[in-house]
Amino acid sequence: MKRPITAAVAAACLVATVAASSAVADSPAYTVVAGGLHSPRGLSFSPDGTLYVAEAGLGSGTTTTQPGFGLTGRVSAIDGATGSAASVRTVLDSLPSAAASDGTVGPAGISTQGNGNIDVIMSLSQQETGLPSPIGHLLKLTPSGQSRSLADVGDFDYAWSTDNQSLAPHDFPDSNPYGVLAVPGGEYVADAGTNTLDWVSASGRISVLAFFPNNTLADATPTCIAQGPDGALYVGTLAFVDSLGSILNPHLPPPHPAAIVYRVDPANADPSSLTSVLTLATPWATSLWPITGCASDGTNLYVSEFISGVGQTGPYGDVVSIPFSNPSAQTSLTGGTLAFPGGVAVGPDGKVYVSNQSTSSNGQVVRIN
Repeated sequence: MKRPITAAVAAACLVATVAASSAVADSPAYTVVAGGLHSPRGLSFSPDGTLYVAEAGLGSGTTTTQPGFGLTGRVSAIDGATGSAASVRTVLDSLPSAAASDGTVGPAGISTQGNGNIDVIMSLSQQETGLPSPIGHLLKLTPSGQSRSLADVGDFDYAWSTDNQSLAPHDFPDSNPYGVLAVPGGEYVADAGTNTLDWVSASGRISVLAFFPNNTLADATPTCIAQGPDGALYVGTLAFVDSLGSILNPHLPPPHPAAIVYRVDPANADPSSLTSVLTLATPWATSLWPITGCASDGTNLYVSEFISGVGQTGPYGDVVSIPFSNPSAQTSLTGGTLAFPGGVAVGPDGKVYVSNQSTSSNGQVVRIN
């Protein structure tokens, strides 16, 4: 099964130990808002200024099921994230978290709505892994921590990839729901395993809107969704194998930024037509390193590059600003001082927040200065 966090293991192969941010923690590029997070992934600000974090967990814990699985995933809230004295509290815990040779997976994407409710997408699928519910489900949470499952996206997409195995014969069937964006009337979900953009209606009905085409060496792996000022959706892809190339395997081409942000106009979607599904997504911004998170402030799209280079202390990542008016004008915001960044959010203060050390049991949320 394919997971965006495959990058963590490949990066670990580059160096025996990556310093737990000791080389970058005092960097003027960012300020640490909260620490001690368990594989922090998606970020989202609620209307009241609370910053919510999806934590994939530790991949272990007390369990009667299979090894490497535990109920250590959780959703946390950071109060006062835009100030100087932020505090972290647990909103919902005991969510499934699974560990394997290619990383920890569990709660992945998160998105808040105008009414204060929270949407969380769980990775993988029950059909493929045999792990218990709510693996692969889209969860709806209240700020007080009450939760319910709206839809089983993982199993739906796994079945879709089985029916369309010819689209990615070396990877399908597969499913790994990873990114979510809540809008009035429903949610969009990016599935990094099925390489699709889904729509989940308020009643829980799922439909596939777009498929992201394979890269030269491997598939696209969409990880995040943001909405632009034009109402279109902007979806970032990992493109991990194509980007890192010979770093992963000496027989592959040299590393180069192969990740793409695709533009998808949902107004033109026709889920009943496979031709529409296969052609709806169009490249918008190119020449990026593996993308794991994205957010919009209406003027710029911000994407996190999980690995944008390798220095003396190991791999480093970044957040890049991309103007909607000129997607080729890409600007580094941290100078490559982040460590495996994940989710991105724009705060009510206009600043950019990112989950740093997103594969660590001592992860962070940082505010870019």
